[in-house]
Amino acid sequence: MDKMKKSSMQKNLLQKSGKWGVTLGAIWLGIHIAVPLALLRIPAFQKYLIAFQNKLPFSIPGVG
Repeated sequence: MDKMKKSSMQKNLLQKSGKWGVTLGAIWLGIHIAVPLALLRIPAFQKYLIAFQNKLPFSIPGVG
């Protein structure tokens, strides 16, 4: 009986999260990786970043 309790407590992360784990993981990846990469391909956004960089009072190595 004690083994049953231990095995049920030792579920992996995907089993604990249930059906929402995959959905939340995909949303997180979309927000943190796909959206910024998509924004960087838009010419208007690139021009905004260049203008913003010129207004900074310090230099960022490797940019520009």
